[in-house]
Amino acid sequence: MRRIRMAAVIMTTALSAAAPASPQARPGLSPREAFVLQHRCEIVARLERIHRRGPVETSRDRFVVVALRDRPMHYVQCIFQPFDTEMLCEASSGAYGSPAFELDAQSQAVLRALHYVQEDPRTNFSRTIFLGDPPNLGIAADLMLAALYDAYGAEPDSAISITAPRGGGAGCGTPTS
Repeated sequence: MRRIRMAAVIMTTALSAAAPASPQARPGLSPREAFVLQHRCEIVARLERIHRRGPVETSRDRFVVVALRDRPMHYVQCIFQPFDTEMLCEASSGAYGSPAFELDAQSQAVLRALHYVQEDPRTNFSRTIFLGDPPNLGIAADLMLAALYDAYGAEPDSAISITAPRGGGAGCGTPTS
């Protein structure tokens, strides 16, 4: 009996000391799924903090911007609409950046496939997403990460930056990028 207890203690210690596998290392995940899994929790956590901190009647400073860290013109930003049942999201077109950045035709087609529209070539692509009541914030996180991966060339190990004035605080336990 004592040996069984000792073996259990050793096994528990060994398992708790092992680092969890990174999303990229998990079998069966596509590179896109690995990228989404790597960053989704942190974005959802920021959106939850924004939602909880209100006021839900307005949208002032209740937004999040997610960008590829080394490519700042490659970003998606979403702002809560009044009462948090929907968000207005914009994906960078390059219209507000340096003249050297221009979004290629393939990336523009990908954004259109994600239901973003661009009313004028001098503006970003935009779309409204419905979150429901209570809001399912994973919808916004998934859309933002899909745009970064599909349209802006993110890879499973790409680092992102997150800007959320009302979304600060403790993370969700995933690596901070």
